[in-house]
Amino acid sequence: MPQTDLPPLPDRPLDICVVGPGAIGGTIAARLAQAQGTGGIGRVSVVARGAHLAAIRDHGLRLGTPGGTTDVALHAVGDPAELPAQDVVITALKGHQIPPMAAALKALMAPHARILPVVNGLPWWYPLPDGKGGHRGAEEVDPGGTLWREIGPERAIGAIAYLGASVPEPGVVSVEIEGYLDLGRLPGAPREDVTRIAGLLRDAGWTIRETEPFQNSLFSKLFSNCSLNSVAALARATQKRIATTPALRALAADIMEEVRALATAEGAEIRMTTEKRLHHAETGPDHAPSTLQDLRRGTPMEIEPIFGATLALGRSRGVPMPRLELATEMLRAVEDSRALG
Repeated sequence: MPQTDLPPLPDRPLDICVVGPGAIGGTIAARLAQAQGTGGIGRVSVVARGAHLAAIRDHGLRLGTPGGTTDVALHAVGDPAELPAQDVVITALKGHQIPPMAAALKALMAPHARILPVVNGLPWWYPLPDGKGGHRGAEEVDPGGTLWREIGPERAIGAIAYLGASVPEPGVVSVEIEGYLDLGRLPGAPREDVTRIAGLLRDAGWTIRETEPFQNSLFSKLFSNCSLNSVAALARATQKRIATTPALRALAADIMEEVRALATAEGAEIRMTTEKRLHHAETGPDHAPSTLQDLRRGTPMEIEPIFGATLALGRSRGVPMPRLELATEMLRAVEDSRALG
C-alpha cells in the first residue's frame, strides 16, 4: 500500500538491530556484523534471550556454513530498551512472538526507521479488507491490530528468507543450505529504501532479490509452507517422505493448488508447478520443515501465522481452501492436546 509522510533514511551509515538471532536472524546478524563499519553499515546489535544470549555475550556467535566456521563478535542485549533508537530493525521471530513486542519494537525504532519482518507465513503488514472500506492485518498475526496501529504497515519492508539453517546449541548457528533473501513492497509503494537496504545486505555477502510484485515471492513461500509444513507435522514426516508417499503427496498437492488459487485472487503468480515443487522435495535434502521441527522440540507450532492467517485471507477473498482448513484444524487440535499434557 502507498507510503505517505514517512521520513527518508538518513544519509549516513545505518545502525541495524536484529531481534531474534536464531537460525535465520543469527545468520543475517553475523554477516552484517562482519561488515560492520564498512560502506553504509553502522553498528549491528541483536536482541536475544536465555542461554543463546549468554553464549553470544561470552563468546560471540559461531556461524557455521558449508565454507567453514567463523566466530563473530556481536553486541547483544536481552531488552530492546538497552539500545538507542535504530535505523533498521529486522525481526526474525515466529509470527506469534511479534505482537507482544509491539511497544518495545516501536520504542526501538527511530522516527525514520524501517522494519523488516522475516516470517514464514503471512506477515502482519499484509492488508486484508477491514469491512469498513479500509485495511487491517490478519487477526491471526496481529491480534487487535496492535502492530498495524503502533508501528504501521508503511514502515515495513517485506523480507523472505530462502535458506536452510538451524541452532544446534546456544551461541551457534549452522547454515546447511545456502540461499538468499527476497525484499520488496506491494505495488504502488516507494522502493528507494528497499533498494538501499538491499544494497547493505549485499555488501554483507548476501544474495538479494527484489521481486516485483512482491506478492509473487510471498505466495510462492506460502505455496510451499502451507502444504509441506502442515502435512509434515500431521504425518511426522520429512518432505522426502511426503513426496514419495502417494496419499501424502496428493494432500500436499491439493493444498498447493488452493494457495495458487488465492495467489491468483491477489494478483500474484506462482510460477513453479506443483509437480516441480514436489519433485524438488523428493530429490532434494531430506529436510524436516519448521513446523515439524517445532513439534519435535516441544515448542509451539507456528500454526496461525502460516496456516490460520492464510485461511483468513482466503475467506476475505472468497477463495475456498478446504484441505488447508482441515489440516489447520487438525494441527490446532494437536497443539491443544500438547498443552493439556
